[in-house]
Amino acid sequence: MWPSMLWLLLLWPVSTRTESICGSQELRQVSDFEKLRNCSIIVGHVHIANFQLPANVNLNDLRSEVTEITDYLMIYRTTGLLTLESIFPKLRLIRGQKLLFDRYSLIVYENRNLRELGLVELLRIQKGYIRIESNPMLCFVETVDWIYLLGNRTVQHFSIKLNKSPNHCPVCGGLAADYSYRVNKTINCWNMQRTQVRVVPPKTEGCPVNCGRNGCDAKGYCCSNNCVTGCSNQNCTLCANFLRNGRCVDQCIASYELNRRQCISFKECRQRKLIPLTQGYRCVDRCPNNHKPVVDNNGAMQCQLECKGLFHVKRAADLEQLQDCVTINGSLIIELEDIKEKIVSALEQALDNVKEITGYLKIQQSAPLMSLTFLKNLDTIRGDELIENKYVLWVVNNHHLEHIWPANRQVALQRGTVFFHLNPRLCHDKIMKLQSSLRSGHQISIADVSPNSNGERVICGDLVQILDPVVEDINSTAVRIVLDYMITDNIETLIGYSYHYMEAPQRNITMYDGRHGCGHDNWLMDVSISKSRRHVISNLKPYTQYAYFVKTLTRTDYHMQIDAYSKIQYFRTLPSKSSPVSRLFGTSDFSTQIMVHWWPPRLPNGNITRYIVNYELHNITEPEAKNYAENKTLNAKDIDCYCNIQEPYYSGPQPEDENFYNKDQMIYEDALPDLIYVSRRKLLAKKEKFGMVKDFDDLIAGRPIERIVNRTTTTSTTTTSTSTTTTTTTTTTTTTTPKPPATQSSLAVNGFKPTTTEDPAIQYEKFRLYVEEKMRMVQDTNINDFVILHDPPKCQNAHASVANQLEQKCAVEEELSGISLSGSQLFYNLTELQPNQYYRISVRACVDGVINGCSNPATILVKTISIESTDLMNYSES
Repeated sequence: MWPSMLWLLLLWPVSTRTESICGSQELRQVSDFEKLRNCSIIVGHVHIANFQLPANVNLNDLRSEVTEITDYLMIYRTTGLLTLESIFPKLRLIRGQKLLFDRYSLIVYENRNLRELGLVELLRIQKGYIRIESNPMLCFVETVDWIYLLGNRTVQHFSIKLNKSPNHCPVCGGLAADYSYRVNKTINCWNMQRTQVRVVPPKTEGCPVNCGRNGCDAKGYCCSNNCVTGCSNQNCTLCANFLRNGRCVDQCIASYELNRRQCISFKECRQRKLIPLTQGYRCVDRCPNNHKPVVDNNGAMQCQLECKGLFHVKRAADLEQLQDCVTINGSLIIELEDIKEKIVSALEQALDNVKEITGYLKIQQSAPLMSLTFLKNLDTIRGDELIENKYVLWVVNNHHLEHIWPANRQVALQRGTVFFHLNPRLCHDKIMKLQSSLRSGHQISIADVSPNSNGERVICGDLVQILDPVVEDINSTAVRIVLDYMITDNIETLIGYSYHYMEAPQRNITMYDGRHGCGHDNWLMDVSISKSRRHVISNLKPYTQYAYFVKTLTRTDYHMQIDAYSKIQYFRTLPSKSSPVSRLFGTSDFSTQIMVHWWPPRLPNGNITRYIVNYELHNITEPEAKNYAENKTLNAKDIDCYCNIQEPYYSGPQPEDENFYNKDQMIYEDALPDLIYVSRRKLLAKKEKFGMVKDFDDLIAGRPIERIVNRTTTTSTTTTSTSTTTTTTTTTTTTTTPKPPATQSSLAVNGFKPTTTEDPAIQYEKFRLYVEEKMRMVQDTNINDFVILHDPPKCQNAHASVANQLEQKCAVEEELSGISLSGSQLFYNLTELQPNQYYRISVRACVDGVINGCSNPATILVKTISIESTDLMNYSES
């Protein structure tokens, strides 16, 4: 029977109280709690940090009426505070709409005297992680069913460690002050007096399996997780996300968001004497920073987006005033000071909508910038205001800038001209392409754009060649990439290649999107200091799509300037065996049932198509039982350990101090390769030559060429003879007798001996083929060093012995047993169990398309409650 009394008690406070809305609260001393006392809903966060509670304070001075916090709650480094129940006795919901560090919604960290959490009315933490650590006196943390509190048990995690050992803490229903034993019906509690509050669903027996512990109504429909205080989304008084017209919804559609918890119409927003804001569809009491209040013809207040003035962006915080701007009525200066800040993504987000700048654009001394593609929708810079009454686009002293506008986009410069200097990686020819964008008719002069101060550190123009990499082989963690042969004229200056790659869920990556000049981005880099055209990138994530491109590393001087890039290409690694499920939890609310929950593997390594659940009765002796908690993880080592995934260094240097960026030291990029790879010894007579030679004898002095002769003659053996001379040659060279090193006479037999009567064109063709073959051999050396291992195939014989498996290089597929569940189901209710018994429960995650792709089992011991405990629970609910 539905426990109507408990239901009414849960609904009554919500339906009768008057809501008092407050903003974020920063509480550091007792007087600050006065601001919190009359608040029922906090639209924002609550910080209680560096707070010292005096011994003589009245705890009623700390008490608040807060029932909801829309963002997060942080308790950090408090002294003298014993429990949070004295501050938040009515807190029921933490929404987590904005998280601390984009991750946490509840943080209790380094509180010296905190004895218990005491959030006795808490029903839900809708989003975000939970972190409760380093509280040396904190008890009653392990007794809270955190899984029940999570809004999304698949995504949300919690970390509880370095608190007081549960072995040194009281238990739920422990001894009272008079040493009498408190009878407690559950193992979940906040302290010895208060059990954890649970909303009991209308029905739990006979519900569909996918309902889990949510239960169902009388018609068998599963209760919704969106309603915190009940079962149905209709007529719910406390919604986990948003409330609209008495119904719980996930988001506000065709309506305005109020206080991050409710959806109302335009008319309702006006009736509350608030302002409907079209940007973001919010209902606010005052205009945001970059909006100005205006009164329309009907006398109603509106917020008009105002992006007017001179905007100087030095750090990410300066971009807030440009949020949602379409037209900047003024000028924009970007001068990024902090090279460690990951600001490129913030620029892309804040300036995404900008289409017009009425003044000028100035980019200077911004080392993190590699391009201006973050202005991807910019169409016009009008130049109503100019720098020095002349320049509409000013780009000076940007060490890593390589590119200007996005591909296939032209920005009209209505007035003035451009000024580009001290951009050593920006090619002069890219700047000159802006000439067609100048609507004023000005011609770009050398004084404004000098070829000597732009692009002097990179290869530009037609000297930039195109590489064509191909994925030659791939497995779950590595890929072998092969390039075309480098031509003879370029091989002498080649030092090696750099391979840039990043995870790319979608195939929409460009070479400059999100790139940070100092390496603070998601691109990784492998460097191959070798002329080999093959390279293996390892330590990749299984079943992950990557984007990559390749560029050459060359020595340059004024006589030889060669560089080459590839286009962005993609590959996906193969799936592999999954890691164990992250966490495994089991609780028994009935004497014959155990509800099991688990988190997905941290490293799924593929598409998880199913979970395998096994359980068995586990008989343990009485002494052993004392060593087990009610929910004991057996193989915690497999579950809790993190694999150290080695990642290559980022695509730029990683600074360790503020003085890292020093332009005077950047010359190492040119000087270091020459210092290491250019020999300072006198050139020997016999050396590898790739250029001009005196004669053919001088050419072959470089190295023995019998390998070339053998390779050439062997090839000719398999081809049809076109002349009697070549036929005789092949017959001679196919003998099995070991050949001596090639000499002048052996070359003559093979047609390689130059004579004074031989046509110079034929001699040159022989020379060209020899050098070309030599270059190919240099680029194909040590091919065996680039082998990628693969998993053995499935054996045809399902019962093959180990010796047969080794001989046939195959693997026998494992025979699985147990309860098979869908890969999207992360819980299971075990039924028909014996009361008051321990059960060993294991869960395995299985990857599709992989032989023996099921993970190692994660195992726990869970004890069912006794029949007497079940009867006591049913009696208390009736």
